[in-house]
Amino acid sequence: MISNSSARRLLTGSALPSLASIALLSLAAPAFAQTATAAADADQAPQEIVVTGSILRRTSTETPSPVTTLSSQTLEQRGINTIAEAAQRLAANGAGTMTQGWNNGSNFATGANAVSLRGLTVQSTLVVFDGLRMAPYPLADDGHRNFVDLNTIPEGIVDKIEVLKDGASSTYGADAIAGVVNVIMKKQITGFHIDVSNGISGKGDGAEHRVTATAGYGDLAEQGFNFYVNAEYQKNSPIYARDRGYPFNSSDLSRVCDGSSHCLPNGDQFGINADGTLGAGTTIIAPLVAPSSATGARQGFYRLLNPTAGCGIEPGLTPVTLTAAQAGTTWSPNLCTQDLRAQYQTIQPRQQRYGFAGRLTVNISDHMQAFAMANYYNVTTHTTLTPLGFANQTTAPRVVSLSPVLLPVYVCAGGVGTIVAGVNQSTGCTAANGTLNPNNPFAAAGQNAILRWRYDRPRDLTSDASSLRLAGGVSGDFGDDWNYSANVTYSQVRLNLLQKNYMIPQRIADVVATGAFNFVNPLTNSETVRDYIAPNNRTVSLSKLFQAEGTISKKLFELPGGPLQLAVGAAYRSESINNPSANPDNTFAPYTRYYAVNAVGAIGSRNVKSAFFEVDAPILDQLEINASGRYDKYSSGQKNFSPKIGGKFTPIKQIALRGTFSKGFRIPSFNEAYGLPTTGFSTSTVNCTTFAAWCTSHGNNSYATAPYSLGTTAVGNPALKPEKSQSYTAGTIFEPKPWLSFTADYWHIKVKGLISQVSAGDRAAAINQYYSNNGVISIPGLIAVPAVADPQFPNALPLLGSIQFSYNNSDSEVVSGVDLGANATIKFANGWKLNSSVDASYLIKYNITRTDGTIEKYAGTLSPCDYTSCSGSPKWRFNWQNTVTMGKATVSGTLYYTGGYDLAEVDYGGIKGDCVASAAAAAGSPFYKGTTIPVQCKGKATWNLDISASYKIGGKMTIYGNVLNVLGINPPFDPAAAYSATQYNPAWAQPNIVGRYFRVGVKLDF
Repeated sequence: MISNSSARRLLTGSALPSLASIALLSLAAPAFAQTATAAADADQAPQEIVVTGSILRRTSTETPSPVTTLSSQTLEQRGINTIAEAAQRLAANGAGTMTQGWNNGSNFATGANAVSLRGLTVQSTLVVFDGLRMAPYPLADDGHRNFVDLNTIPEGIVDKIEVLKDGASSTYGADAIAGVVNVIMKKQITGFHIDVSNGISGKGDGAEHRVTATAGYGDLAEQGFNFYVNAEYQKNSPIYARDRGYPFNSSDLSRVCDGSSHCLPNGDQFGINADGTLGAGTTIIAPLVAPSSATGARQGFYRLLNPTAGCGIEPGLTPVTLTAAQAGTTWSPNLCTQDLRAQYQTIQPRQQRYGFAGRLTVNISDHMQAFAMANYYNVTTHTTLTPLGFANQTTAPRVVSLSPVLLPVYVCAGGVGTIVAGVNQSTGCTAANGTLNPNNPFAAAGQNAILRWRYDRPRDLTSDASSLRLAGGVSGDFGDDWNYSANVTYSQVRLNLLQKNYMIPQRIADVVATGAFNFVNPLTNSETVRDYIAPNNRTVSLSKLFQAEGTISKKLFELPGGPLQLAVGAAYRSESINNPSANPDNTFAPYTRYYAVNAVGAIGSRNVKSAFFEVDAPILDQLEINASGRYDKYSSGQKNFSPKIGGKFTPIKQIALRGTFSKGFRIPSFNEAYGLPTTGFSTSTVNCTTFAAWCTSHGNNSYATAPYSLGTTAVGNPALKPEKSQSYTAGTIFEPKPWLSFTADYWHIKVKGLISQVSAGDRAAAINQYYSNNGVISIPGLIAVPAVADPQFPNALPLLGSIQFSYNNSDSEVVSGVDLGANATIKFANGWKLNSSVDASYLIKYNITRTDGTIEKYAGTLSPCDYTSCSGSPKWRFNWQNTVTMGKATVSGTLYYTGGYDLAEVDYGGIKGDCVASAAAAAGSPFYKGTTIPVQCKGKATWNLDISASYKIGGKMTIYGNVLNVLGINPPFDPAAAYSATQYNPAWAQPNIVGRYFRVGVKLDF
């Protein structure tokens, strides 16, 4: 259960029945509740503890700051067996969370999971282990946000997770703007414990195999020591989109229609729309060719290169016959369709996790305890992406492309392939020393051929992350008044990233010139030639962290409410990341780089020296004041003082009022300060009405009018300043009965000097200036990088390939909301017990103020897309857990709910409440094809129900079962979320797309 120290949430609206049931239970409780146990518990002497967010020992778990505690028992009852899932299911976890749904190769930080409290992104939530930091994941979220990977935590030895939902820089330093997730390991384990489980979805996929074994010896109280070791293994099989229902299993959305037969486009390659027109996708794994000039100007229609094999040349192809209107002057009538989503897309990757841990705790004396701990964890994640295609790629030179690929008339062993302005040229082969190109059916007529083709193997990503953590320390007291602690930790994360089937343009040009690659029948190509054009790309990255800190505290004198305590401390931390680019920039030979590998990279190191204090003053029995502060100085030049003050007032035993005010900061991430050039992409189309002269200069051809990938390239800025935050909370705790409590907390966070990327406004202005001013832009800090030239009009101004910028401190943001909760523990006369807990969060405000004064309001919309890849900022999130214990049997039901949102992409020009305008701005829900009718204006609420049960057999065995998403609720169709890549929202609806999931297991305790 969530402990009484948490900021538990009440529900409103749809949750009113649950509150009513709790109220009825509270009225009826005297008739059947067993109050003797509660009275006995009250007589027990209170123990001194340290609560997350404080460095002082205290007897009360209720602090001025709201803290939620998830025990290992709570997680078991919910059927949650990873820390990542536990943190992501928190109601306070908001926009920017990295769930398993994002972990499918589509994000920069593939292989990792992270939490985003208050929606302020993963780098504003500090994750610590037993209060100590951990080295970050070497790859940054979205190319610039560093975070701790939640996958690397050994679940079998976790005692509890404490979540401080308040600014905590005064205690922990940087990056605790939104709060702290403190994973606390067990201090003592005795005996031998093993937990084995297996799971599978109702669709028969996504199999899970898990085993955890722990052995411990020694009793701290009786023998003065405890030592335990732990090992665990978990393997999850992949889930593919093709094995889920429509429309999540297909690129063809032409069956999604309104009542007037207006339908979404068919996204298949050579798919036919509902209105009979040809879809936009026209690149398949069956090679297509068309006759062309030496410069790449098409001189005939595209046809299958191997018409004899037809669509049987490769798996996944289906014949299609185009009408004259569909084919036009571009296509042969007999072609093939291909559904890339159905063939390749994963919705859950294959993942393997294993780890080892050990801990020794020793009582040196009655006044000193020491511990040493080590753990190693390995996470390997494997996923696939759609294969790369060569068509009319027009991205910038740093990204590298071929536009188009030309097959020459003659090939020979000494042929030389060169690339000029994105077009390959083959030289050195003539009729005298070569042969007619067997890949070019137009060679006998003396014509080149344009090749339009998608590689016949999908892209393959494997991330192999190994985490090592060592920690040790001593703590104790000098008599009754002095306490001390000293801790040291070292951690590192080594990431091996393997990328397969990413091609290098220069090598494509080479094999085209020599004829070494068989395009007529790609399946016959040897592994040697495939390894040449698409060599495996391996990148090894390493992050390190060393931290040492010490604190000492003293009870100075007695106040009416208890002792006045003062604590002071100092800390030193060094940290570094060496994340070389997986695709280094090469100015002199850009076409030797991989095509379509997003090159995230950062190399840097720094250290920080810190001093901190805390004062706790129980002025009265009813009034406690707490104040703390921390000064941090970085070797990279940044420094900051972070103060915090809080108070708790208890006018009567049943009611407490609490509140805090604090200042904090977020240090620039390694990628923001020292990042190598990193490019992200979005689909863009030049407006030929606005820029008619530019389009005319290209003859209004497909180069000018077709959608293309516009890059945004970020470069690190070592002169960045920290982001500065101010936050406050105000709340109440109401406990009318010892077994019943309610809480309500208002929270407000303001952050200035946001480390920002290119705003939507600056991006739009740069595009406008580029096409209006002959390629020149005058926006400070932005550089326009032209794309490859138009082969048909090489002297005309090329497309804008990418916009390059450096990170800067510019905008500000404000977020605020209310956390509500309730908790009831009711014991019945027959020995049964009911625990009911509600945890909810309501987002009131999420505003960004740009430097020009423009205010963008994200709460309840699909934004901020720049922060969350369009996963949105829903206003409501809650969960409600009910656990009934009946002797040896326990049954739990947990309801999870995430509210709906407007599909406007506000940070890209969308307008909340104006669905048509948002769709017209390509900033939210798309239109039905050929209409001005938006497909959908709202993203529906997401919810599911999990059921878990366990039964103890004797004193050593427990069998259990989980049915997750027991009602089999599908995810809401969302054509705008995640940049329309998945048709559902992977941040909130991952359990729904997985579907009903069954798990059974057994625990043995000796």
